[in-house]
Amino acid sequence: MYGAEEFAGGVFHQSIEGGRATATIELTASGVKAVTSTGQTFEIRYQDCALDVGGASGRMVFLRTMDRRLTIFCEDRRFPKALEMDAGPEFAEQLATVQKSRWREGFQWRMWLAVGTAVCLLCLVGGYYALLWTAKSSIGAIPVSADIQIGKAAFDARTLEGPQVTDRVVVDAVKAMVARLEPHAELKGLTFDVYVVNSSDINAYCLPGGKIVVFTGLLKTAQSAEQVTGVLSHEMSHAIKRHGLRHVMESMGIVVAVELLVGDVGGLVSLAADLGKSAALTSYSRDAETEADVTGVKMLHAAAIDPLELAGFFELLKQQQPEFTAAIQWLSTHPQHDERIATVRGEVAKLPPQEYRGMEIDWEKLQQRLQEIGAE
Repeated sequence: MYGAEEFAGGVFHQSIEGGRATATIELTASGVKAVTSTGQTFEIRYQDCALDVGGASGRMVFLRTMDRRLTIFCEDRRFPKALEMDAGPEFAEQLATVQKSRWREGFQWRMWLAVGTAVCLLCLVGGYYALLWTAKSSIGAIPVSADIQIGKAAFDARTLEGPQVTDRVVVDAVKAMVARLEPHAELKGLTFDVYVVNSSDINAYCLPGGKIVVFTGLLKTAQSAEQVTGVLSHEMSHAIKRHGLRHVMESMGIVVAVELLVGDVGGLVSLAADLGKSAALTSYSRDAETEADVTGVKMLHAAAIDPLELAGFFELLKQQQPEFTAAIQWLSTHPQHDERIATVRGEVAKLPPQEYRGMEIDWEKLQQRLQEIGAE
């Protein structure tokens, strides 16, 4: 096979201008010969040859004299196999040993690179979530004014689910219920604003900062002002426990988290506006719903309103739900009736004695006005 193939490569030698030149490499019976483009010829005998493998690609073969004054190199993929066939078994064994050693070094390097990359990714991912966690855990340091800004942005971004009711009998009745509860809100600084919407949905919600929307369907379905006040205590508790703010923070990205940590809530407000358009801002976890029930019971007790009125409303819906298909919207995001009734009764059993008194609202007059509004 000697002389049958030529390979592109190069030579390092002090006699070459610049110390290096490209060359055509040929395997002979006695060794490796390289001829440069200027006609200079260099040769290394197999028995005088030291072999190494490396280069940027990891597959370049270097053939050197023992004194390392002359080096012939080649990166052609066919070259190692040709050397094995032409240079004899001892040389082939040397080549195999060097290649195996280089492969192990390359494997170790790739392994450490992979480990290093994985560690960097873990640090980046860990740092990302650590930053989000830090931002979320700092909620207690965020002023209530942020809740108010978020609630306003969400309210302004969404469309009310029906025409707003301005009738004083209806609106003043709901405001009286809220006013009875408001002094007992554990989060100070909230101002609860009431909006009544003419809709058959049995629903109510409270945005961060205290904007409350009550549907006439809820007012018509309840059997007493105390039952409605019980529902309102639950919805107000979402704002008091800052569930909406927490929900926004759970949806925030890294940029908003950084802004929050430096005291800028602008990103949260913008995000709240987007969530408010889809009503996602008032969709809470089951744990948040249960916490709102528990907090609502405490508010009702402090306001001298029997908390069992809230359980009574759940029992009403449980008994008559087939007739109240519109209730599904409100109930679908809340725990089941039996679970909520048990929660309310369990919390009431823990409360100290209290002399309860009802709401001073003309319930019959309110119902009459609701019927008149519905007929308009």
